[in-house]
Amino acid sequence: MARSGGKSAKQRLPVKVSLDGIEYRIELERKVYLTPDAPRLVVVSHVQNSTAKELLRVCLAAIRRFTPEPHELWIVDNNSPMENLDELLRLDDVNVVLNRTEPLPPEGRKLEDGQAACVSQLNWGSYANAVGLELAARVIEQQTGYFMSLHMDALPCRAGWLSFLRSKLSDGIAAAGVRMDTTRTPDGVLHVLGYMCDFQLLKRLKLSFFPDLPQLDVGDNVTVKMREAGYKVFACLNTVWEPDLVARIPLSSPLRDLHVDRSFDDNGNVIFLHLGRGLRRSSGEHRKGTTAEAWINFVDTVLLS
Repeated sequence: MARSGGKSAKQRLPVKVSLDGIEYRIELERKVYLTPDAPRLVVVSHVQNSTAKELLRVCLAAIRRFTPEPHELWIVDNNSPMENLDELLRLDDVNVVLNRTEPLPPEGRKLEDGQAACVSQLNWGSYANAVGLELAARVIEQQTGYFMSLHMDALPCRAGWLSFLRSKLSDGIAAAGVRMDTTRTPDGVLHVLGYMCDFQLLKRLKLSFFPDLPQLDVGDNVTVKMREAGYKVFACLNTVWEPDLVARIPLSSPLRDLHVDRSFDDNGNVIFLHLGRGLRRSSGEHRKGTTAEAWINFVDTVLLS
């Protein structure tokens, strides 16, 4: 991560936020102040090891490189070891929310034989991600127009991506994302790894990012409830469900043979990438496709060089 003179720990604002029966103790470090019409980009992080630290670094670097439009970038960190956050806290172009309360659902808080049934968010990844988004929704300016959720293993790869998604939020379209998933509902839901929504509508409809498993994952209810209220959503074409789209990528492009999710704008340009299916979120363990190490190297040596 780029280094700069950030605020000291003494300048962090302590805040308490009540969510789902728990009072979350957070520290807010605000460094960027823009008008409410600038989209708020929110990355939820848990930096449990060096690989996660590098994933977050390249995510932020790519957002910085490919997002010239005015925006506020927010990182909501879910109780990572403080020694893994030193570089993040030195950045002067990122607002940071330090959540120092382990995000556990009600079933994870129950005691069995005097011991916690599960004391780690690593077993409750969807719920922890939702907590991060809910915390962000409570600490950003409530007049904000556009709220965008992002994953730390996802990133833009072409300038104009943000304006493209924002341009879709008109004519009754209330949310626009980089991927539609159809495995959980017949009509599909925008994947929370990267979608922008009308924040004022989100509040008016009293929508939540919390999952309703097993059917609805984190953020899915936003799509479902917006449709029920009569609104539409937009999703980019994406290779994860339509692998034949790879043929649209020029043979000379380094993105053609990169085995990750690739999202397209209306002109056939790849604008967004997601490692996702190659990485086990809770542990950083590689399963298939591009490894986390190869992803980090690609971003550093190709996208950012």
